[in-house]
Amino acid sequence: MTKEKTNPNKNIWDKLKQTDPRFTKRVNKGFGEITTIDPMYQIMKMTEVFGPVGKGWAYDVTYNYTDQLVFAEVKVTWQEEDTWYRYGPICSVQKLYRKTGALDDEAPKKAFTDALTKAFSHLGLSADVFLGLFDNSKYVEKVKEDLGITDKTKVREVKPNTA
Repeated sequence: MTKEKTNPNKNIWDKLKQTDPRFTKRVNKGFGEITTIDPMYQIMKMTEVFGPVGKGWAYDVTYNYTDQLVFAEVKVTWQEEDTWYRYGPICSVQKLYRKTGALDDEAPKKAFTDALTKAFSHLGLSADVFLGLFDNSKYVEKVKEDLGITDKTKVREVKPNTA
């Protein structure tokens, strides 16, 4: 039996790569089904690994508009020890108008959320989803088993603050 060597270049990736299936859903986008990841779950995972947003990690977003489109460019930073690291921009685009011609007031948020998800994926967040592993039900069942998830498992148990 050989012991697997850990790659120090993948420390962050390995902490972020596995996705809790309770925070995903299958969506048909018209060209086939994809697995989507709850954006708040992603923020929670970044917080678990780096600390609170603004303290252990952060992002900057810039919006650019055309007559029909909104572009969101996201830069992500995170801190390890006393050093801040940064990458980006990672971009996403959304149509400003619905098929009916009405303004889509959610378009900037959609563009931002998509860009942030893409940016997080560069650190390895939910790599198992992006690598297509969630298309394999046996993989998803193994993740549930590893995380101790049963059909009766609650997403989060909220306890009152007693301090």
